[in-house]
Amino acid sequence: MTIKNITKLINTFVIILLILLLYPTQLLADFRLHYNLDRPPANNSKVYQLVDEKKLYLPEFYVKGIYVTGWVAGSEKISALINLVDKTVLNTMVIDIKDQLGHLSYKSNVPLAQEIGANRRKIKNIKALIDELHSRGIYVIGRIVVFKDALLANKRKDLSLKLEQSDNTIIKSDNWVDPSQKEIWDYNLALAREAVEIGFDEIQFDYIRYPALARKPYQAVVDKENKSQYINSFAQYVRDELDLLNTPVSIDVFGLTTAVNDDLGIGQNFKELSNIVQIISPMVYPSHYSAGSYGIPVPDREPYQIIYKSLIDAQEKISDNSNVVIRPWLQDFSLGYKYSLKDVQEQIKAVEKLGLTEWLLWNPSSKYTIETLLTHP
Repeated sequence: MTIKNITKLINTFVIILLILLLYPTQLLADFRLHYNLDRPPANNSKVYQLVDEKKLYLPEFYVKGIYVTGWVAGSEKISALINLVDKTVLNTMVIDIKDQLGHLSYKSNVPLAQEIGANRRKIKNIKALIDELHSRGIYVIGRIVVFKDALLANKRKDLSLKLEQSDNTIIKSDNWVDPSQKEIWDYNLALAREAVEIGFDEIQFDYIRYPALARKPYQAVVDKENKSQYINSFAQYVRDELDLLNTPVSIDVFGLTTAVNDDLGIGQNFKELSNIVQIISPMVYPSHYSAGSYGIPVPDREPYQIIYKSLIDAQEKISDNSNVVIRPWLQDFSLGYKYSLKDVQEQIKAVEKLGLTEWLLWNPSSKYTIETLLTHP
């Protein structure tokens, strides 16, 4: 090697070192842009980046996924969804571990699940299913509905949420459990740990909130200022524990949390939660916004504008946090207005216009059309 070549090599090394020191955030963005962008490697989907010294684990590719119920995942319909992922920009499935009734999608060995009869076995062989999805290069997220758990609330009344009626009498909820109870935290964490052992790549916690009771004749019995404290503490707890398993944690939050500075009375403060977890998924469904939101008379008919404006608010709330990933849930269902291929695509366009690279499609029946994603520009 000539002296000239050695000099070039040294200069290159110095430049790389300066980039590492001065632009770590940009380097991370570039890494995600150029490596494993579209899909995890077949048979080895559990690949993560170590983002910082706090062990912030994230997928090395941009997640684009669909929600899949336990019943669909355990039926012949799953073949069509695998084909959908194979032929489109999709690379991820979010599969129910526990739904809002408290029912599990497969047989669990967690003692409390067995005690209350939570096992439903919608999926007969969960390990075989995950192995099949991994072999097709599909990233598998397990969704756990946490505090809306009708089965646990009824089987264990000591854990159900206390509600105060307008006449000041106290009743127990039939649908919600008490977010302040650590036994509930540990139950859901045990399900998450078991899911990771089975092979799920990421755990997504949904319904980590109090019920929205503003228009009801009763209120949750809890100090208003403590709601977000309990929700934040739960999020921190499961995040810390799953970090030990090198497993990403994502959470779902109300879409409106991006537009306000408080917790909406349900314990979800977007900014505070985004400082705790790696991935946050606001459910920015246009049909869920009231008339006049963001100055839009009928939000459900302006999907692009609603998604764009709500996610601008989200970005502003995390402007001082470059590590958290905003991965919104988008509407692929009809509620009031018939949603078309274009309505779904407009939402994806809004996400990408803002420079966001991850999104999930929600349809409660797990019915999606390949045309929506094949023709996506």
